[in-house]
Amino acid sequence: MKVRVKEFYGWLIFGSSLLLSLLGLVFVYTGSYFWCVRCGAPPYAFALKQSIALVIGVLTALLIYRFIDYRKFATKRFLWGIYLTAIFLLVAVLLFGKEINNSKSWIIVGGVSFQPAELAKILIIIFDSAYISYKWYDIKRNFKFFLAFITFGLFIPDLLILAEGDLGSAMILTISVFAILFITGLDLKYILYPAAGGLVLFTVAIITAPYRLMRIKMLFNPEAYMQTGGKYSSYQLVQAFVAFAKGGLTGMGIGNGVMSKFQFLTFAFSDFMFAHIAEEIGALGTIFVLLIYLLILYAGLSIADRTDEQVGKYMALGLTLYIFLQAVVHMGVNIGLVPTTGITLPFMSMGGSSLISSFLAVGVLMSIARHLPPESKVSIKLLGKGRYAD
Repeated sequence: MKVRVKEFYGWLIFGSSLLLSLLGLVFVYTGSYFWCVRCGAPPYAFALKQSIALVIGVLTALLIYRFIDYRKFATKRFLWGIYLTAIFLLVAVLLFGKEINNSKSWIIVGGVSFQPAELAKILIIIFDSAYISYKWYDIKRNFKFFLAFITFGLFIPDLLILAEGDLGSAMILTISVFAILFITGLDLKYILYPAAGGLVLFTVAIITAPYRLMRIKMLFNPEAYMQTGGKYSSYQLVQAFVAFAKGGLTGMGIGNGVMSKFQFLTFAFSDFMFAHIAEEIGALGTIFVLLIYLLILYAGLSIADRTDEQVGKYMALGLTLYIFLQAVVHMGVNIGLVPTTGITLPFMSMGGSSLISSFLAVGVLMSIARHLPPESKVSIKLLGKGRYAD
């Protein structure tokens, strides 16, 4: 039985994302149970909110897949609407946002909190991909035009994200966009000069924020900073190490983790979700989770490789890398390889805005896969029937 690539890779990404999300619901529940009880809320409060966001996210992905042709994003009418929406969201959160956990990225309306920047970052990748395709000749031939694009299309959004206190997201967004630029075949000077400027920008961001320098120092000797206060403390990082040690190979069992139960690992349901997973289902469980993310990476890059449309190629690469790099950074923070930052584990950590935005990206990837050229096919052997063919 032959299955077209668009039916295979698109649904592979969707199925993998849904599986991670369903697993995430379990660990959001176990990781937030005692947090909710302590705050006087029902023990399932966070899990219920995440479930609602999951339903919205899944419907968003399916509607985009079914009704939106991603190629419309490269038209002038859609292009600037996407960009202006992203900038509006980033500015709005600076003007009206509330600072939580050292990051001013939340807007609270009627008791409901959301993070506009999560959607804005996805929109910026979509805009940059579409604009590079739409204005490819001008970008390639005119270095000043390219600098103007990279300033408005990347550095201004980065500065707005940095102003919120979210260095990690700005770095992931930058890497994703530069990966798109790299595969376009631009002259290396087009990439190296802005990259040098970006490096200076992030260096300044680190130097001008003492707690960021402190978090780098924590990586080399986390125990020494356990007793320092607030954002200068490595307490959570050390507790994450303990969670990994307690989990061992097979874990303590779902719901049996003590680090979240006794509030040693305070953010077990969000920033330190990976450590919480490790405690409850062990190293084997974390390897399984990592393999699913690698599967998403493989499927997304396969879509980028097989599409004949430039805008689809750039968009698939950028969105796939953005999701995967978030996962890598989150895991790196939890195991002490990356300075502590507020990057959530995509599809799994508590956060409705992040979950819905991630599924928006999944929907776009599915739309790209749906419009792959008909000659791009794979063959799958089902129930012993059919044969493999090119």
